[in-house]
Amino acid sequence: MHAKTWRSGILMLLCLSAGIVDVIGYIHLGRVFTANMTGNIVILGMSFAHVAELSFLRAALACLGFIAGNAAAAFLLSGAKAKGFWPARITLILFVQLAFYLVFAALAGPVMSETLLHVLILLLSSAMGMQTTAARKLGIAGISTTVLTNNLASVIEDFVAFFRSRFGGKAKSAKVNGETWLRFTAVAIYCFGALIAGIAEIHMPFSAIWIPIIIMAIILIVALNMFRGLDERGKPYSD
Repeated sequence: MHAKTWRSGILMLLCLSAGIVDVIGYIHLGRVFTANMTGNIVILGMSFAHVAELSFLRAALACLGFIAGNAAAAFLLSGAKAKGFWPARITLILFVQLAFYLVFAALAGPVMSETLLHVLILLLSSAMGMQTTAARKLGIAGISTTVLTNNLASVIEDFVAFFRSRFGGKAKSAKVNGETWLRFTAVAIYCFGALIAGIAEIHMPFSAIWIPIIIMAIILIVALNMFRGLDERGKPYSD
């Protein structure tokens, strides 16, 4: 299997993790999203209107954690050392993410203080901020793994162009290419992650966090074993 295929598969696994993490945040951390910041911005607005059970502080902490993760990853990924098919610094960022997940799994429980709740929000949202920037650095079909509204819009636009060219009598037909299907898969697998996390969390609270932990461990093993010494095309450097 080509290295590019492995890399695209890793991106889909990160989308799956993001869907799971969002559900954990919404169910257990006070109805906030730790990956989807658009939802938190809406919550911030509604909290000003005193909508029941919505917390301005929790949503604000999720946004701040995400921003901090973005900034940290952007700093690490700036400069010449962060270029290439799979920059080594992306692997470093994913190691930090895995550490954050493990700390979350160790601290989370059925009874938590408000302070611990805030710490857990910051842990998950920072991890998602780092993941978003790392995925954007890879530049695969414009997928960030957490911000999927643009991906969905692109899929719809591509299919509309395809059917319009096919049935509109144009000589040159538009094509639905691999990037379109990749964006569609990203949206679908994010939703699937939310589904399996929702089922898991109903029966065993906080159990779903182990799925992203396992996924991240697999990703790191693949990255360390397959992506070393590859040029920007995903091929081994020639001597």
